[in-house]
Amino acid sequence: MSNLKPHKASPRGKPQTLKGFNDWFAEDVKIREFVIGTLKSVFEKYGYEPLETPALEYSELIMGQSGEEAEKQYYRFKDQGDRDVMLKYEVMIGMCRAVATNLDKIVFPYKRYQIQPVWRAENTQKGRYRQFTQADADTIGSNSMTADAEFIQMGLEITAKFGFKEYLARISNRKFLDGIWEYLNIPKEKFYGLCMSIDKIKKIGPQKAEKELVEKRQLTLAQAQKVMETVNTENYRSMNNEEIVNFLTSTIGKTKSGKEGLEELQEIFDYLKTVGIPENYYRFDTAIARGLASYTGPVWEFEVIDGGVGSIAGCGRYDDAIGKYLGGGKKVPATGGSFGIERICDILKDRKIIDLGKTNTKVLVTIFSPSLVENSIKVAQKLRDSGINTDLYAVPEDKLDKQIKYADKKGIPYVVILGPDEAAKFTVTVKNMVTGKQEIIPQEKLADFLK
Repeated sequence: MSNLKPHKASPRGKPQTLKGFNDWFAEDVKIREFVIGTLKSVFEKYGYEPLETPALEYSELIMGQSGEEAEKQYYRFKDQGDRDVMLKYEVMIGMCRAVATNLDKIVFPYKRYQIQPVWRAENTQKGRYRQFTQADADTIGSNSMTADAEFIQMGLEITAKFGFKEYLARISNRKFLDGIWEYLNIPKEKFYGLCMSIDKIKKIGPQKAEKELVEKRQLTLAQAQKVMETVNTENYRSMNNEEIVNFLTSTIGKTKSGKEGLEELQEIFDYLKTVGIPENYYRFDTAIARGLASYTGPVWEFEVIDGGVGSIAGCGRYDDAIGKYLGGGKKVPATGGSFGIERICDILKDRKIIDLGKTNTKVLVTIFSPSLVENSIKVAQKLRDSGINTDLYAVPEDKLDKQIKYADKKGIPYVVILGPDEAAKFTVTVKNMVTGKQEIIPQEKLADFLK
């Protein structure tokens, strides 16, 4: 029930991973743990608490929520009970269901974060997989732009902690986009297509986007030119955020939606100014048109500029989403965003932005000979009791040089050698694998030396 073409099974005796799925070994896992740990620590710093929801949901919960293109990527199937179920496509919908079914147990405003795997049957490319981990954070139950602005502040802090140097929060508002079609008297049914073309401006350029508005979206040339005049970010290069808002107030701001959108943006800019974030880290980007199936107010993304990395998170306000599961026309305001863990990890690894080493092991305790196994075991245990990550070599019959080569390949920084002379004197020889220097250390002082 997805857009994937049938594929022959892996030949017997030649096991392989499915396309778009990966095995993650130590180096990759360490980077993932760093990224996830950074996200958790900053989320919790801002008062968000953890939530987990099931991997499987009823398909009816998700169908129609994320747009036609998304539905082509669903992993949807019948289970053994003939139930129509689906693997989690995104964590937000499961969260909406969880909140809607637990309203009486939740204290609002509810600030939650969620870091879990999701599955999408999409065409794979660098940084895009069919199983990947999303990290979401949301504030539910607040209409205030403070919640949106606080997330932007938090996201900028997270981006800095990842080690990126040049980055930017690009911010707009769904209501501003609504104001465009209202102001230019463009039929509402053309709105979605209009936004799809706007969203392509950075990729195909303003001239081709304008041509698409006329030929594909059926706008008049005058309408298309006016749209491009409004959303082309190059037209605002010399203005700061407040000047852009003031300029657009005289046009798009004359509509109800446009006025609300611009006022909300100004509230966000005022907050960011109050907390002291330099304006070169956030920008009113008139060409952002994302998440039209769910977003109702401010939308933003965090773009890493150095190296042309692009967006690492998509975010926005979605006041109508949770109410869909309540009935009776109820609304539960919500805002937040999502970081793609694997994409961030790939960037950090490829660009060597952080160096976490190959292993968490601090020291390898070698086994000089089978007769000295017990001595090495005791030394290794004392190190572990002292809280030092210690690998005790597992093949006593191997020669010492092979054990040292093992430590080198694993990136273990220290090797402890315990031969007959050391055993007799209750010492060890410690080899620094980076410098090659060797020192003889009393066994009782070994832990302190390594610390």
